Amino acid sequence: MSKKVKQHKAIVPGNGMAVRVLGTEKEDLAFALKTWKRKVKSADIVDILNAKREFIKPSVKHRVERVRAAYIQRMRSLNDKI
Repeated sequence: MSKKVKQHKAIVPGNGMAVRVLGTEKEDLAFALKTWKRKVKSADIVDILNAKREFIKPSVKHRVERVRAAYIQRMRSLNDKI
């Protein structure tokens, strides 16, 4: 099986949060588990689930973004002076 065919079969239609691990019966479970963990990490599924766990008001999100932007701007201006 080519790499493109494997990649196509790893897509689960209708579910963007799903990850399918392809393998043969000869491969051991540890290898399949490593592959699954790598796919979950690269798809940022854990981060999305943690973000959905609790509701954050839009005003709080904007406030955090403003504070973060001010901090980054302050650090860049300090680095420019040095």
